[in-house]
Amino acid sequence: METILKKLLLAASLLCMSIGALAGSEGRYQAIPIDPGEGYGAEKALILDSVSGHLWIWIESPTVDDDPGGRFLIYQGQLTPGRKMGDIIDKQEWAAKPGKDTPPAIKTDVLPEPARKAR
Repeated sequence: METILKKLLLAASLLCMSIGALAGSEGRYQAIPIDPGEGYGAEKALILDSVSGHLWIWIESPTVDDDPGGRFLIYQGQLTPGRKMGDIIDKQEWAAKPGKDTPPAIKTDVLPEPARKAR
């Protein structure tokens, strides 16, 4: 009876260890799906190197009418740890209004008024 109990205890402990090993075996590269947004069926994923912290965005888009489809892998940079919660690690800013060197067709303050319908 005691040997059966020892074998059962050994089997249970091996099972627990294997479950723990499976839970921690997600792999170095993690893929997180990204919402395609307003695109026309493009598949997107964020790829994270969980060892070195590099990030990529993978995009695959179908051919639509005259627009060619394609597959792209775009490097996004490397994660940098902060010193405390809430640290801003990298900041990119741009002007609230288009600059003076922006072509007039893009500036919102010089766009022509929409044509009014004649009554």
